[in-house]
Amino acid sequence: MSAPSNPTSNPGDKPAPPENAGRPVWLKLVFFLSLIAFGAAILYYVYRPAPVKPATAAAVKVAPVERGDVEFRLRIVGSTMAKHFAAIAGPRLTGPDSGSSMVLLRLAESGKFVKAGTVVAEIDPQTAQDHIDDTVAGLRDRENDVKKKQIQQELDMENLRQSLRVAKATLDKAKLDYSAQEVRTVVDRELLKLAVDEAEASYKQIGSEVALREQSQKADMRIATITRDLEIAHVKRHTVDIVRYVIKAPIDGMIVIETMNRPGGDRVQFAPGDRVHPGQPFMKIVDTSAMLVTATVNQTESNLFRLGQNATVNLDAFPEARFAGRIDSIGALATGGRSQNFYIRTLPVMVVMTSTDSRVIPDLSASADVLLDRAEGVLTVPLTAVAAEKDQQFVEVKTAKGFEKRVIKTGLSDGVKVAVLEGLKQGEQVRLN
Repeated sequence: MSAPSNPTSNPGDKPAPPENAGRPVWLKLVFFLSLIAFGAAILYYVYRPAPVKPATAAAVKVAPVERGDVEFRLRIVGSTMAKHFAAIAGPRLTGPDSGSSMVLLRLAESGKFVKAGTVVAEIDPQTAQDHIDDTVAGLRDRENDVKKKQIQQELDMENLRQSLRVAKATLDKAKLDYSAQEVRTVVDRELLKLAVDEAEASYKQIGSEVALREQSQKADMRIATITRDLEIAHVKRHTVDIVRYVIKAPIDGMIVIETMNRPGGDRVQFAPGDRVHPGQPFMKIVDTSAMLVTATVNQTESNLFRLGQNATVNLDAFPEARFAGRIDSIGALATGGRSQNFYIRTLPVMVVMTSTDSRVIPDLSASADVLLDRAEGVLTVPLTAVAAEKDQQFVEVKTAKGFEKRVIKTGLSDGVKVAVLEGLKQGEQVRLN
């Protein structure tokens, strides 16, 4: 038997591990996973969601069955305007320069109430007054021309008549000389005859000139008289025009100043110093005791409206205000809108306000709740308590055992509550859906 290779080693001893041997890999992995689990536990504890509390059951809402009135109203929207008003425009002048513009000298304050006959506007009369002074001076010249022409014509006629008288005397003398022709020679008799003929011809010519001159002078005088009368009418027209420059209120009411476009594009109210043309409106006097609401209704709903139906008028500027009214007129022809709304047809409706106060002025945005139908003294429930199923309407009525489903028959509704015709009694309670 051979000897062992290492005589100094003990056969029973285990060999020592090398000094550079490391820990097992699985031990490192376990340690690393433990760190991850510990970090995840900390994060969960810090950021865990709050515990959800159990929801409390919502309280069931009920409403009693009451007796009352139900009104069906439909709202129409429009603006206010006066039923009676007077438009104040630039005066239409009768003078030759009737198309020229005029300068506003004074204007009544907008919103002011005036009585009939109060001066509300004045036009600057200086230009017209200067023109009147010129036409009056021209009228004096025309009158002097007529007088001068009349005197000249009388003088000319007197001269012509004098020439006629001279011709008559010459003719008489020639005839007298010719009557003594028996004692004259034949040559003298012929000369006398020629003198008579010549005198007679001259007399007839001057006589015809007198008649023609009288006709000519009458025509000239007629022309001069017409020219003078035209100048008189001219002065009278301007005199009447200048009276129209002071404009008075034709009715009692409130002043409303119209607006105009400035050259720059701004829209402003008329003011003293602005120019106004004849017939151009610049003011309104409105009777606020009789006001209207002009609105429109869709043609599909127009059959619901009737003349005389009561309405409640609301003003956007005064939300708390309520005014009574009634339908005064309904348009006969439907009108379309513009562009994309062309096929939507509406009818104009006017609601006259039977009650009003100082707050109601023209051009306020307004609405009118028109009473179309009314049910008085009927049982009512909130509309939210009614449900529909298979062409039937029902409610859930509260009883001692719980809620009982009950079929009902409804009537008129105002959008908040509905009239119940059958199926319920006053005092019962219904569940609100």
